[in-house]
Amino acid sequence: MKAIAAVNKKGYIGKGGDLMYDIKEDLAFFARTTKGKALVMGRKTLLSLPDGAGLKGRTNIVLSRTMTEEEALSRKVRVARDVKGLFTLLSELNIDQNDLFVIGGGEIYSLLLPYCDTLYITRILSDEIGEVKFPEITSDYFLTAGEVHSSGDLAYRFDTYVRQR
Repeated sequence: MKAIAAVNKKGYIGKGGDLMYDIKEDLAFFARTTKGKALVMGRKTLLSLPDGAGLKGRTNIVLSRTMTEEEALSRKVRVARDVKGLFTLLSELNIDQNDLFVIGGGEIYSLLLPYCDTLYITRILSDEIGEVKFPEITSDYFLTAGEVHSSGDLAYRFDTYVRQR
């Protein structure tokens, strides 16, 4: 399992029910990296996507205790009630865990980070305060820092963390 997120220097990923930053290159990186893969997200993250529906070209799974099967169908997603249900659904859909990306939000990252072997973090070099944080990355991950890029006033880099087992 992998996670992908845009995280600023203070650890924030979201504000006002949306991403903290709209960086074209980051969105393109997300699209390239996750195309043809499976995504798992929380209900709020799903609702923040275009049309509040699953992303095209991917299998979309929502981890939610409250979403009905009817709503899941109308939003073009599958639903799992808990982590055990997620693993059962992956097995039923014949999806390898290595092809699954955790895409948010904060609670879902916290719940699934222990299962992730790779983290793709766009590190936004900003101190802005948000509302939703990415969980602390533990010391068992090895960081490969990317080179710094910029978009307008924002500097960022594409970092990769790989768990050392």
